[in-house]
Amino acid sequence: MAHVQPAHLVELALGNAAPGRELTGVLPHIEECDRCRDELRTMIRVVTAARGARLGDLPTAPPERVWRRIARELAHDPRTCRPHTGGTAPRPRRSPRHRRPKPG
Repeated sequence: MAHVQPAHLVELALGNAAPGRELTGVLPHIEECDRCRDELRTMIRVVTAARGARLGDLPTAPPERVWRRIARELAHDPRTCRPHTGGTAPRPRRSPRHRRPKPG
């Protein structure tokens, strides 16, 4: 039997898996397969942690001053207003003090 599909492991971890044709042979495979068993254990830990999370556990949004500073910095750089059309990333412009001397 192939490894258990991630969607089936998620359903098992959530406790939503109902016996059916899709899960026939899944549990015996998990008992014998280290990889699938470890993935199921990890998913169970994630589900348990998520169900036990409280509002205070969630990350907070940055203060408004952070967003104002980001907007201010973007407004001062005309390169940020142009859409990127793909290919390589645009090269940053060098300031005059970083220019290489001309060979002479």
